[in-house]
Amino acid sequence: MTIIVLLIVAAVAFFFRPLLDGVVFGVFFAYVTRPIKDFLRKYTKYAPMLATFCILLPVIAIFSFAAIELRNQISWFSDHGNEALAQVNAALEALGVPAELVVQLNDVLMNISQYAFAFAATVPIRETFTSLLLLGTNALVSIFVCYYLLKDGDRIISTIMSLTPARFQPAVSFFTVEADRILFGIYIGTFYTALFIATMSAVLFFLFSVPYLALCTAFVFIAAMVPILSGMMVFIPVAAYMYIYRDPAIGILFFLSAIIFVYLPPDFLIRPYLINRASNIHPLLIIMSFIGGGLAGGLSGFFAAPLAVGLLIAVYRTYLKYGEECK
Repeated sequence: MTIIVLLIVAAVAFFFRPLLDGVVFGVFFAYVTRPIKDFLRKYTKYAPMLATFCILLPVIAIFSFAAIELRNQISWFSDHGNEALAQVNAALEALGVPAELVVQLNDVLMNISQYAFAFAATVPIRETFTSLLLLGTNALVSIFVCYYLLKDGDRIISTIMSLTPARFQPAVSFFTVEADRILFGIYIGTFYTALFIATMSAVLFFLFSVPYLALCTAFVFIAAMVPILSGMMVFIPVAAYMYIYRDPAIGILFFLSAIIFVYLPPDFLIRPYLINRASNIHPLLIIMSFIGGGLAGGLSGFFAAPLAVGLLIAVYRTYLKYGEECK
């Protein structure tokens, strides 16, 4: 019977594997939107649906706008590459870079651009269309997973408890509560910290008149999902741009303001406090799981690895409490 169950689980996992990204993101969105659902259900029975779209629609809008703006920038660069190269040369000359080095850098940039266009021309259309279709399918799956977890989460737990032998029900009940508490703390702390960083970044970009404010804010929001890296991957290039094209003092002031008001408080105060307070897990373990998951599994790995770590810790705590009783 154990072998049969394992074979069935393996078959289900094999067929659902292409949709794993959608399931992981659906779980993440469900935890993020649950406080909104708990608030709205006092007033309407459509709370799960409203909560789902309260979060997903802005997120989808941000990602869509970022993709469109990125495509526009690539199109502009393909038509105005020489102008961009002239601006780079002017900036290098303003910094006092030797003329020989400028020529070498121009050759490198031209070779890179030619290689990039040649590589883009060789991208197979069929495989690209299939990947985009799978990406859209996973996005749709994440919406449905989020909605039904919000709507029927309690019913799913009740079903699991009804299928569990009475002897193991206390341990299973403790595990579900502990796992839910841990994952809620990890995901809520991550999302709302990223939202805080993106909001503060938008204010900072507005004060310093940074171009493409919405695009830069979207990139900061995506980067801020990962602990430690946060928005510095965006702040450093923007500070370099302001240092070269505006004024060195303005670039330095922008970079220091980003570190003091946007980077340090969330990643070293707010995020560890929220996650540790809700899940009682050391922040270093969470940081390692996010970064390791991203390196191993891409974008979905950022959220799948903390999910696995949270479940593993819940299993360990359940064993410490009920291990001897269930033997």
